[in-house]
Amino acid sequence: MPTIREGDRIVMVDKRLFRDDNTRIFVAVVEEVDESTLRARGFGYHVSPYEVAGTERRGDERVRLVSLGSGDIIYILPREQEIEKLQLKRSPKSMSLTDGKFAMDLSDFLLRA
Repeated sequence: MPTIREGDRIVMVDKRLFRDDNTRIFVAVVEEVDESTLRARGFGYHVSPYEVAGTERRGDERVRLVSLGSGDIIYILPREQEIEKLQLKRSPKSMSLTDGKFAMDLSDFLLRA
């Protein structure tokens, strides 16, 4: 059985390449998967290290092609999760992805000074 399947809901945290890079998070539904890549449709969030509170979804729905060997971190959400309802909430010490009922702690990805 493949690790990631079509229809899975995912949270992908892009690997930061430079110290001051924004943390980029993509929440999506997987549309297609093969051995080395996946195609997912969803919403992106950019978390600036210089802002201390509040973050909303950036832009409209988009499609991303992702290499599974890129080093990005991918979490699987419950299949029934409606990704359109998720919001990224943050404070100076915490960050979570939530819709009011479901919550995923993403505080590990806050940039700390």
